[in-house]
Formats: sequence, C-alpha cells, structure tokens
Amino acid sequence: MSSEGEYLQCPCGKVYKDPNEYKLVFVKKEQCEIDIMCSNPACHLKELGYVKFKIDKKHRKVHVEIASFYSPYVTWNNTRLGKEKAMRLLEEHLRYIVEKRIDWSRIARDAPPNCEEVLEIREEVKE
Repeated sequence: MSSEGEYLQCPCGKVYKDPNEYKLVFVKKEQCEIDIMCSNPACHLKELGYVKFKIDKKHRKVHVEIASFYSPYVTWNNTRLGKEKAMRLLEEHLRYIVEKRIDWSRIARDAPPNCEEVLEIREEVKE
C-alpha cells in the first residue's frame, strides 16, 4: 500500500505498512465506537485511534461521525515523516479501515439502540 520507506509507526516501534495490521475492537458499544488498537501486545499506548458512528437500520446506512487517530500517534508520525506525508498516510489508513476493514453489517447487528438514528435522506431535484 505505501511506497518503500513510507510507513506509519507506533511510538512503541510497531511498523504499519498496511492498514490490515491494526487490531479493531468493538468494546465501547454504548459509545458507538470502534477502537483502532496497536497490534503489539507490549505497546504502552494500546489505542491509536477510533471510529465513531451511528446506524440507520431503516435505510440500511451507516453514518461515520468521526474517524481519527489520537495525537501521540499522529505527532510521532508527523515528526518522523513530515506533516504532509504523515497526514496522507494516516488518511489512507483511516479510509481503508472505514471502507474495507470494518464489517458494518455485523456492527449494525451488534450495536445497541442508542447507536441508531434515522438519517434524513434528501432526493435530488432535476430540472
């Protein structure tokens, strides 16, 4: 996914060349959050980021409210790679996690009622 020498790294030393390497955990169900965890069991940070969402079961849609990495992980990579390169890689990893890694149908099934909302669907008017 990333070019040679372009990779993200946790301050614990774990290298992330591919967004499939993160551990995703849905334990904060009441807060409608999926945690993005470091896959190194000895990591002192443990949580590197999160995805906060709402589910619209009626329209079978997911609304991602925020997908973000925490500042220690972001700052570490900004310092290592420079802000522009780090932000591009962080965004690529988040986008991949949200679009391809998370099993949204399973999350929708397991999410508690407070994670549900009905989204307002607007239809485009063609003139």
